[in-house]
Amino acid sequence: MNSDRRTILSLIALGRITPHEAERLLALWHDEDEFILRAAVCLAVAWMLLPHLSEFLYGAAHTLAALLPQLSITAHLVLTCAAAWLGGLS
Repeated sequence: MNSDRRTILSLIALGRITPHEAERLLALWHDEDEFILRAAVCLAVAWMLLPHLSEFLYGAAHTLAALLPQLSITAHLVLTCAAAWLGGLS
């Protein structure tokens, strides 16, 4: 049992906190082993996806290149409509 859990249990024994409060503290407490396990899983997933990263970046670049002309046209139309609605820009 780690020292933090012992501290919480001693606070119950001293009557400074109720068992319900201690239960809430323990539920909110981040376990170091759980963090290490989550980090290891994230690293394993990243390691498995690493060979496919170049394919993802290649596809994202092509998608962005295809969308940019349409975004430019759309932004121009929106600004034209806004300028006409506001009575023109001076």
